[in-house]
Amino acid sequence: MSPATTAYQGLVAEHPPKAIHIEQEYHDWKKILDGLLARPDNQLSDAEAAYAETIALLIEAYEKHRYPLPAATPAEALTELLKAHNLRQKDLVDVFGSEAEVSYVLNGKRGMTPEQIRRLAQRFHVSPAVFI
Repeated sequence: MSPATTAYQGLVAEHPPKAIHIEQEYHDWKKILDGLLARPDNQLSDAEAAYAETIALLIEAYEKHRYPLPAATPAEALTELLKAHNLRQKDLVDVFGSEAEVSYVLNGKRGMTPEQIRRLAQRFHVSPAVFI
């Protein structure tokens, strides 16, 4: 058996990964993960990295179940992309044809056409599904 396998088995024996069902378990696992990730220069052995990944997946599953996020509307997604890219409505006139059209879409008064969705997806390098 390799040293990495033995190290991983040691971590699992100490704190066997299991589904998180209650808030206290969630906080306990976060503390363990934070301890692993707080190592100097994030230097983890292969075993520790695999164990940390397993814990992260358990935490993520619990968070998705316990704290679900509502899906963003296409207008909300576009608004966030504008903020993230430090753009204004007028910067999308080439996609929508006019600043008024951009305003209508952002205010939810109009939907986006398939061509506008295609252009936005290309411009922001995201899936067209973001705007549907």
